[in-house]
Amino acid sequence: MTCRATEVFWLAMADVQGSARRHGITSTQTGAVGELMIAAGLIVASGGRLAPFKPVADDDGIDLLVYDKLTRQCAPLQVKSRTRGDGPGGRTVQFDVQRTTYSSIGGGLLLGAMIEGLELGWVWLVPMPVLDEIARKQERKLTMVASTVPDASDRWAPYRHRNLASVAQQLLLHLQAQAGQPRAGCS
Repeated sequence: MTCRATEVFWLAMADVQGSARRHGITSTQTGAVGELMIAAGLIVASGGRLAPFKPVADDDGIDLLVYDKLTRQCAPLQVKSRTRGDGPGGRTVQFDVQRTTYSSIGGGLLLGAMIEGLELGWVWLVPMPVLDEIARKQERKLTMVASTVPDASDRWAPYRHRNLASVAQQLLLHLQAQAGQPRAGCS
């Protein structure tokens, strides 16, 4: 590039970067990034045994459909991603599931994830029937407020994972348990 072209390029890049800093990542972008990170991570963490699929439309609350190649079972995941915690010091995180997309049948799970830069932080994997039992119930949604404190023992602690290897292992156990049960799905 010529000197002038190089200068124009870097001025444009500075403008793009400045714009990104001013506007930040949107919640839609955060959701898309989270779903991609989780899908890729589950493939790697399971050694290729889990195959996540993205529905063409997720209007039924299914963001990923995770298929176990060995048992031929699948589980719908509703994925919620956050980039920062709530409350003083970000010590909690809130994930909401709309009642219009909630279903306790079909072996579905809520996967809530904290995105920390280019990595996943805490991840919660909660079976939908459990979510219905212990979440805060509001008129239009179920609300999960979980602690981000490492040794917290809140009601969501049994579902909290520090990495996707642990999530993949729990998903495989969930899918194996589903193998003998009659249900609509991938089997």
